[in-house]
Amino acid sequence: MNRESIENMLKDRCVLFRNDPGAFTRWMYDWRMGELTGWKGPDWWHDEVFLKIKTYLEGPETKPLKIAIASGHGAAKTAFIAWLVYWFMSCRANPQVTATANTETQLTTKTWRELAKWHKLAHNCDWFEWTATSFYRKGHQATWKANAIPWSENNSDAFAGTHEQSVLIVFDEASNIADIIWEVTENALTTKKNIWVVCGNGTRNVGRFYDCFHDNKGRWLTWNIDSRTSQAANRAYVDSLVEQYGGEDTDQTRTRIRGLFPRTSSHQLISTEAITKARDFEAQGYEYLPIVLGVDIARFGENSSVITKRQGRKVFAPLVLPKMDLMMTAHHVAEAIKAERPMQVFIDGCGIGAGVVDRLRQLNFSIVEVNAANESYNPRFLNKRAEMCWEMKEFIEGGCELPRDGLLERELRSLNYDLTKKTGRILIESKENIYMDHGFSPDRADSLALTFAYPISDDEEMSAELNPQTFED
Repeated sequence: MNRESIENMLKDRCVLFRNDPGAFTRWMYDWRMGELTGWKGPDWWHDEVFLKIKTYLEGPETKPLKIAIASGHGAAKTAFIAWLVYWFMSCRANPQVTATANTETQLTTKTWRELAKWHKLAHNCDWFEWTATSFYRKGHQATWKANAIPWSENNSDAFAGTHEQSVLIVFDEASNIADIIWEVTENALTTKKNIWVVCGNGTRNVGRFYDCFHDNKGRWLTWNIDSRTSQAANRAYVDSLVEQYGGEDTDQTRTRIRGLFPRTSSHQLISTEAITKARDFEAQGYEYLPIVLGVDIARFGENSSVITKRQGRKVFAPLVLPKMDLMMTAHHVAEAIKAERPMQVFIDGCGIGAGVVDRLRQLNFSIVEVNAANESYNPRFLNKRAEMCWEMKEFIEGGCELPRDGLLERELRSLNYDLTKKTGRILIESKENIYMDHGFSPDRADSLALTFAYPISDDEEMSAELNPQTFED
């Protein structure tokens, strides 16, 4: 067969497989030969995901298809990403493809290198040019292109909206990609029949990747892939790891082998189980107990100040204030005080919060300024913030009613603790670090923690006795 005939056949096959990534991948490579000796083709789970994509593209649904895959190590998820990108680039005209990963190193040395490997093995490899940051159709560099884009909070615009008709976005090791990148991407898929695929190990039970399998499960098609079911994995080695990790149900086995999420991260302050159970807890007798307000003043960018009301074992939905100047913030806090008539109000007085404190005192409101960096009463804790957060932890794990607020739950799950090296005192991860890791500041959680700044009255101790429910029920 001459070169022209081969070229025409390749084009015809790519038209035929326009909506069928599974058939494309099985046809495009010489499986069981050369470098692919030992590879029989995609695994069962690859075929399942490919079939869902085919069904979506051939069906009436126009909303973006969102796929989340959590797997153990060695399940060939990076190969899957490469196959998906290569199919999309080969079978759709003028596509826009964006790929990112948890770190620039992961993106450039693993995700993007994997694409280079499968590009070289493909029958139509001479159609494309691969570089360290892009992959494009020769002669169409500006319009037929895939980009490898390292993410950061400062370049979130790189994931912003597009009006292209063929858009594919892939996240590799998605568990550690900041929430702001997820949010911008969510708003980017504005045209019909777009696809968003996120893959990774379930290393953390907080963040948007975790939410794909839990709070937002109805919006995503999800797969949990056990490494031992993959042809690419060394089964004997993986079995030895399960034994090394202490059995099937340890968090290490769950995340590194079974494609599940940990029950509790090693330094997670409040267990996910306790936070989840608090949704269904019904506080009783709280009406007869004092009200306390906690007010956290926003510090970062577009984050908001938060007012939280707690009464006995019941926490009410937080009042989130839009970004505004300090005088207006003080006004809204004053209105909340007049409406709720609390026994005590604890206000974050750090940084710009001092201005709100001063204004409220000028208006003759009785409030308590709390500086989270101050010394704690209890020598177990490094500072006041650690002491407050620990009190909040014991309150939640002891049984309380939390509002059904997904953002509050996510913030509570994000709180981590550690011990100081010299004295072994408990400290809580800073708000700045949480913001850098997750793209949000735990303002709701800190507002609740402020309600535990100082004792209110002995009457609060009666609250548990008025609530016969416990987490052991």
